[in-house]
Amino acid sequence: MLKHKDQRVGVFIDVQNMYYSARNLYGARVNFGSILEQAVAGRKLIRAIAYVIKAEAPEEAKFFEALDKQGFELKMKDLQVFVGGAKKGDWDIGIAIDAISMAPKLDAIVLVTGDGDFVPLVQFLQFLGQRVEVIAFGDTVSNKLVEQADDYFDLTTQLNKFLFRSGLATKTKPGKK
Repeated sequence: MLKHKDQRVGVFIDVQNMYYSARNLYGARVNFGSILEQAVAGRKLIRAIAYVIKAEAPEEAKFFEALDKQGFELKMKDLQVFVGGAKKGDWDIGIAIDAISMAPKLDAIVLVTGDGDFVPLVQFLQFLGQRVEVIAFGDTVSNKLVEQADDYFDLTTQLNKFLFRSGLATKTKPGKK
């Protein structure tokens, strides 16, 4: 099934994955509002959830507020700091549970991440009859995730639309590994 204006869409954004991809590859910040517009593509948005990690960084509150104003429901989790200084923060299981739970109310699920850990989720959602789309940066997306998805949009095809470069040093685009 192709994209159709009557499709009910759920958008699930792995904010950390997208944030670090944009920062490390392009020295830029992600324009999540433009990504949401791309994900919905004129269809009926049911839910748009941005999964974030709270690290008590100075600009974090403004960032979270901006996501809220762009129409995202925020799900937050504290950054885990382990003895020895190791840090961890991800939402993989939370995103998977939410996508599976909401699947009966959706026609299309859009995962905004390049993380190959989501391949089994995509497979299961497809088994349930869902159309699963992936949006990510082509330089950091898992090839297996792209192959499994029903549709894939590479943000690198329109970097000026999906990135904010102001205030950060611009890096040259590396070759894909």
